[in-house]
This record gives sequence, structure tokens and C-alpha cells, in this order.
Amino acid sequence: MRFLSNIASKAACRALGTGYELAMRRFPSVVRIETTNACNARCIICPHGQIKRPIGRMDDDLFWHIVDQCAEAGCKEVHLHNFGEPLLDRRLEERIRYAKDQGVPKVKIFTNGSLLEEGRARRLIEAGLDEVKISFDGATKEEFERIRTPLQFDEVVRNVKHLVAARDEMQSEMRIKVACCSTTDKHGTMEFLEKIVDGFSFGRIHNWAGDGSANGQGETGKPRIRKPCSRLWRTFTVLANGDVALCCLDYDGQHLLGHVDAGTSIADVWRSAAYEQVRLRHKEARQAETSLCRHCTKSFF
Repeated sequence: MRFLSNIASKAACRALGTGYELAMRRFPSVVRIETTNACNARCIICPHGQIKRPIGRMDDDLFWHIVDQCAEAGCKEVHLHNFGEPLLDRRLEERIRYAKDQGVPKVKIFTNGSLLEEGRARRLIEAGLDEVKISFDGATKEEFERIRTPLQFDEVVRNVKHLVAARDEMQSEMRIKVACCSTTDKHGTMEFLEKIVDGFSFGRIHNWAGDGSANGQGETGKPRIRKPCSRLWRTFTVLANGDVALCCLDYDGQHLLGHVDAGTSIADVWRSAAYEQVRLRHKEARQAETSLCRHCTKSFF
């Protein structure tokens, strides 16, 4: 069975290969910038508490250097988040404004929403933020507060409502989305939020590519067919110190593909031998040779 699954995986990768090659450009279409890796939550499903790398904020010169390259290369999106809570960056609004002033088409943040009080919401809108996505781990107050210690469910829901109201009052085109992961089904509050925001996604809670319990297996235990991870052809992740991580799941920077500083460019790392090696493994259905990819449940048919 495993042999047949491997054959199917390789066939799928070959079929998709041309499409991924066409998608490959000299510069990533999405650059994810970790302006800070600090977080104010201690979620039980998140390994943030296990981080060994220093907690801090990205240096301004490095941030400007990255954004300047994105603007010059015509990068479609800059995401000011990775493995931390972006609203802990007190200069976040300045950074959003800088990226927009340089001509970046879309600037986005992904937040837990706990610090998104009305005044902050207005400042983000004024800075020119194009999209904010608020994450909920838990569809009910009980589930949310059990997982997202010490955040308060009602407070985050209230912040989302304030954000929507401020956006509408200020006649901004900023898009507001909610992503909810839960072990249960949608409930009343989530159904209400789904009606007032621009986008709503609902899925099951997954591991951070760590325990491998679902590696290659569906809920019934049947093998699943892996496909190349599209992130390798589209998304570039820069950690707070300038290291380039394999993807957002590389929370402690254990799978580095390069480093961006005043003397190196994003394009150089993007087309480097290290990056190409990981891409080749995915195209040849050899994802398991990269330990982070081996246990990831995000790239299956």
C-alpha cells in the first residue's frame, strides 16, 4: 500500500510540476516579515513557549531594506506577522505606512485580536492597512479560553465588532477576515462574526508540524497523496533577526535557507541552492527528507 501511495505521490508531483515552474518567479509574490516574535498569549497548542531564539523586534534598517526590495521587485503582498503577535510592535503603524508609501499593493497582518481595541483599530486603518485577519482557536468561550490562555473570548469578539464599525465609519476599503479553528462545529458567535466580516474560514485545529500523528494519514487511517507545498514557490519568510525560515511553521528557525541583511538580497536567497534543494524534494515526492515537512499535515490531496 505504501509503495502504491508513493507512486501516486510522484505522479501527482510530476503533473503539478509544470504549474509550479510557471509560478516560480525571480522574486516571491508574498514576503512575510516577522516584525516581532513576542506574543501575549500562551496557547496550549502553540510551541511559542519552547522558543530558544531571542525574543525581540526587527531592526528598522533591516525592515526598510526588506520593504524597499519588495517594492522595487513588484512583490504583490507583504505580511507583517509570522511567529508572534504583530500588535506588540509599537511601531507597527509606521511600518505599515512605510510599506504603503513605497508602493506595496497589499499589506496584511494576522493577529489574535486581543490588543485590537478601538483606538488601535483606527490607527491601523489610518496607516493604510489593507487586510487584517483575526484568529480564533476555539468556537466557544469555553474552548477558546481553555486553549488561548490568558486571552478573553468576549474581549476579542468585541474588538472585531469595533474594528468593523471603525472601518465602515471611516469608509476604508480594508478587508477584515476571521479564521476559526475548533474541535467542534460553528456556534452562535462564530455564525454572527461570519455575517459581519469580509471572509470567514473554519477548520480543525492542527499541530505545528511537530508530532507526526497525522503524517500521511487521513481520519480513517488511509494513506493520502502529498503534493508539492505551494509556499516554496510563492512565500518568503524573514525572521526578526533577518534569518530566512523554510516557512511559518519553522517557529524556532531550525530550517534556515539563508539570511537577509544589507549585503544580501531576497532574490539571492530565493534562487539559492538551499531553496532549490527543498523545492526539488517536493517535486520528486521526497518531502520526508526535510524533517519539518515530514510531519506537516498541510500539503495533502
